[in-house]
Amino acid sequence: MVLTTESEERKKAQGREAGAKAWVVKPFQPAQILDAVSKLILP
Repeated sequence: MVLTTESEERKKAQGREAGAKAWVVKPFQPAQILDAVSKLILP
């Protein structure tokens, strides 16, 4: 999971290539983090 200020598609693509499975742009709401984590850990 990446927590970042970057929202450009090019940066997201670089993150995916590096193995990121979730991308959350700061500032974020706590619910956004919970949603991203649940997608990573729940089948």
